[in-house]
Amino acid sequence: MVNWESILKEAGEQVQSISDNLKGRQRGLEARGQGAGGDITMKVDADAEKSIMDIVSGQVSDVRFVTEEAGVVGPAGAAWTVIIDPIDGSANYARGLPFYCTSIAVLEGPSLADAKYGLVRNLISEETYFAEKGRGAERDGTPVRTSKAKNLKDSCVGIDMSKAPRATIERLVPLIAAVRKPAHFGANALEQAFLADGKVDAFVDIRDRMRVVDFAAGYLIANEAGSVRADPSGRPVNTKVALEEKFHVVASCNATLQEKILNILNP
Repeated sequence: MVNWESILKEAGEQVQSISDNLKGRQRGLEARGQGAGGDITMKVDADAEKSIMDIVSGQVSDVRFVTEEAGVVGPAGAAWTVIIDPIDGSANYARGLPFYCTSIAVLEGPSLADAKYGLVRNLISEETYFAEKGRGAERDGTPVRTSKAKNLKDSCVGIDMSKAPRATIERLVPLIAAVRKPAHFGANALEQAFLADGKVDAFVDIRDRMRVVDFAAGYLIANEAGSVRADPSGRPVNTKVALEEKFHVVASCNATLQEKILNILNP
């Protein structure tokens, strides 16, 4: 039997070491070509991703990788699919902004609903969020739950507006005005973990730019902690595991807050 918890936590620790060793050094930012996700791959991205793949491949034989940098590696019919964003928030990393993480999810099937294990490691605080489907979510071994916020006027909501068209931003203005604290930190996987941990009350990305590599691990962790999520129309989020797939996400700590956010987005 594969001990995925041990494997993922080992991989997270290895990425932490790589990130720390390269942080603040120009060579960590050296370009290594264009990644499969379309962004420039830095040395830190490439080194971190390789370390994860090496650790997993060394302990699991029947595996396929879907990664931010290398793309799809391995047989389509593999028993396990491992989804990797080695440095989520790499733009923050490059600028020296202290908010980025590594994100790894393990799936037993072809869609997001098949996520079985997820790990998000905060590469600044070194906190590790982990979840196994049906068994809850934890931070460094301590169970976490979403907040109990039910009023928008008291809530902190992560709102991703990066590269959003004007029409999308205009649609978000009533929500920005309604909440106590609108925020966006620049690493969606870690923001999902913060939703799980009650540090933010909701997360909204209606740019149609979210990808499975940014989302899969945080999705499972937040779900296991009690979050609810949908697209802006209220339909379930269950994307295919493919780099070209992009989608919307509205995720909240509970159904009450979720309904209020969806009502603002759909007046």
